[in-house]
Amino acid sequence: MNGPAEGGGIRGPFVRVLYFSEIQWLSQVSRKHLIIRRFPADWRVLFLSPFNLKAGENSFHARRDAAHAAVTYRSLPLPKPDSRSAFLRSLTPALSAAGRRLLTAAAGRFAPDIVVCSNIWAAPAVSDLRERGVPVVYDLNDLHTEFYPACRARAEAKFRDLVAKASEVVSSSQHLRGVAGRGVVIGNGVDLDTFSGRRDLPLPGPLARSALGSCDDLVAYVGSVDERIDLAIVERLLERLAACGPKVGLVLVGRVFDSVLGWKEDVERRHAGRVLFTGRVPYDHLPGYLAHASVGIAPFVRNARTEAINPNKLYMYAAMNENIVSTPFSAEIEKHRDVVYVASGPDEFAEAVLAALGDRGRREIVRARIAVPNSWDEKASEFMRLLTAFAP
Repeated sequence: MNGPAEGGGIRGPFVRVLYFSEIQWLSQVSRKHLIIRRFPADWRVLFLSPFNLKAGENSFHARRDAAHAAVTYRSLPLPKPDSRSAFLRSLTPALSAAGRRLLTAAAGRFAPDIVVCSNIWAAPAVSDLRERGVPVVYDLNDLHTEFYPACRARAEAKFRDLVAKASEVVSSSQHLRGVAGRGVVIGNGVDLDTFSGRRDLPLPGPLARSALGSCDDLVAYVGSVDERIDLAIVERLLERLAACGPKVGLVLVGRVFDSVLGWKEDVERRHAGRVLFTGRVPYDHLPGYLAHASVGIAPFVRNARTEAINPNKLYMYAAMNENIVSTPFSAEIEKHRDVVYVASGPDEFAEAVLAALGDRGRREIVRARIAVPNSWDEKASEFMRLLTAFAP
């Protein structure tokens, strides 16, 4: 390491970070992006990820991010072991071996001071790097084993290997820290400048052009629309909103996964004019939707996968001074029961949303109570302090 740097509220040495992620650099804004973009300007980051046919941004040579000059990114031929393509599944052993060699070679050329990994399938390469004396931090930001039900035993083995071999484990929730059995918790957060609580933002185009553009109020969901959502809760909520005196609509802002596409199309037919699915929306456009909603919801089912979530949407909603209604799916929700409406089941959840629509008292305190103590600036500072402590 050489030379001083300053950023994220701390002063420390120049650090070269190799980050291996399951999400490509340009495909979506995630926890890792929001932390990395707050690293000091003179740090250097090589961001490696598996190729993704759907993302459309595969690059097998290194490219520099024009907006974040410290970050270089590239893809590696590391297929998912449960790929829908039988042809790709047949090539998985050979491609995984090649990807491991390429990851190790890239690390050798980059000469990182520290490696951060959030992909369980990189465990063998992590072992290679640890044997070379490179510190490795496992960024445990989700219950990764639950994403591979078709090969759960293999996923569990890789997960346990990564936990054992890593120099340190950083978990994004208390539950994940318990699953790992070691490490520290650095939770999720919110960009307080982007999510400023402003109410004077214009209606986003898709919202303005829809029937919801004329609503008196909105209920918002931000995030992936997938099997983690309790679909019965959403349907009951729409039925109760339809019976309201004022016109209140529900907008779901985020990618709709194939697993719920049929349900989404059915809901649009049965609740026309009352619901809008936007599809994927750029991160910096999200405040435009939330500025026109009084309530943000987290209607998740309760299972092993959701129990591990420390939901970013909790902090986004709070930063925008919205009342929050959630199922009790995780410890991070339970922690804020005094200011969050926590409800179980379709009827109780719908009634909680109706109560939240008229509750101005809570809306005035959620930003200070939930969002401000959990800014991404603070989370990035915690992460940087940990990295500099482990980097040689």
